[in-house]
Amino acid sequence: MGKYLTFVLFFVISFTVCKLPAFAQTMRTGPDGYVRCGTQDYIRYLEKSDTLFVAKLAAAEHSIRTEENKEAALHRNTRTDKTIYTLPLVIHILWSDSAERLPLWQVESQINVLNRDYNRLNSDTVNTPSVFKQVAASMNIIFCLAQRDPNGNPTTGVVYKQVPPSTQFTDNDAMKFPSLGGDTAWDVTKYLNVWVCNLAGGLLGYSVFPFLPLNAHFGSVVLYSAFGDTSLPGGLLANYNLGRTTTHEIGHLLDLHHPWADDYGLCPWNNGGSSDSIPDIPPEGNSQSDGYGAGWGPTFGCPPFPYTDNCTSSFPGIMFENYMEYTNDACMNIFSRDQALRAWGTINGPLASLLTSDACTPLSVDNLNISEEVAIYPNPSAGKFNIEWTMINGDWSVEAFDVLSRKICSQYQLKDKSCIVDLSGYPNGVYFIRIINGNSITCKKVVVTR
Repeated sequence: MGKYLTFVLFFVISFTVCKLPAFAQTMRTGPDGYVRCGTQDYIRYLEKSDTLFVAKLAAAEHSIRTEENKEAALHRNTRTDKTIYTLPLVIHILWSDSAERLPLWQVESQINVLNRDYNRLNSDTVNTPSVFKQVAASMNIIFCLAQRDPNGNPTTGVVYKQVPPSTQFTDNDAMKFPSLGGDTAWDVTKYLNVWVCNLAGGLLGYSVFPFLPLNAHFGSVVLYSAFGDTSLPGGLLANYNLGRTTTHEIGHLLDLHHPWADDYGLCPWNNGGSSDSIPDIPPEGNSQSDGYGAGWGPTFGCPPFPYTDNCTSSFPGIMFENYMEYTNDACMNIFSRDQALRAWGTINGPLASLLTSDACTPLSVDNLNISEEVAIYPNPSAGKFNIEWTMINGDWSVEAFDVLSRKICSQYQLKDKSCIVDLSGYPNGVYFIRIINGNSITCKKVVVTR
């Protein structure tokens, strides 16, 4: 027991010294007047309001490192993982006027951005410099809007709550609690919660790193005018209109840190300097005031490649294209392999309960009645799934849905004992097969991976 306490104290001390800036150093705006991310200041807020919070961070960090080491050993050669992780999202939209009440299509556009970015399916991968393409990775994470609410009822995965006119929230978590004018988090062990609202002070968003045990503070907050994809109609901020604010903030929920490690321009080898603990991302501590660096660590705008700073002063420079950077949305296009390892360690560590959540599974009239009679194979597959059953009599039908509950194909009035569902024309990811026989319905999850 003594050794365990010593170990935990070591993590608490290490986490405090190496990962968090001094409380007096508050978040700062970039050259365009926006605060790209308020995560570090939010963590300080939680530390101040909960004396055990640092220990909670350390407990999660220990779990993450343990699982990350397992993943590293498992994927030592390729560092790729064929496992597809499905994470359910619930989006809480707090609105006071029509501009803030984002329509469902805009929410869906953001989910599509997440699924592209986290699986390296984004079209702007062509902008990744060749030297960094060597470490680029898909995280094999599929995000879906929840299909079941905490009471087991069907849902779109989007909650709308009207707030008083001209309401602006700050990083004090009021948006997460009804008593403060916000909306209650859904069970954080089954859902990733994202609050979309009007934030004050030019703040685009903030999150928190995993901590144990999780509670209602765990989730991401995003400014409504930086949520979604500008390729669809909508009035989003010019430099933050491709959905990358949410990509960035959810990265923090998966224990991904800013590349400059929030040590305000220092390098890992400097006294007081720290690291993001991601080996394949070059060290960063931008102390330049050249329009791209603001002198205190991060990089803004969209610099020309290669861009060097005081921590990486030679080619290829810093990885300013990384989603955890402060650059413009259009300049971001990469997660690295070691970031993927960290995310997998987090999902299999403090967020493991999400893997057993049924929140992404659409409700059925009778979800178990014919389930044991149906076999689907191979699963995962490159796109074609054989469906066979044993005791189903009469006509039956099969329908396939994507994670946004959109029907993508169907076959009706089938009489044979088998059929093939072909999803080979659709992207990698999770899909749901719904099989109907009379009044009995069952849903089964399938995975397309190539």
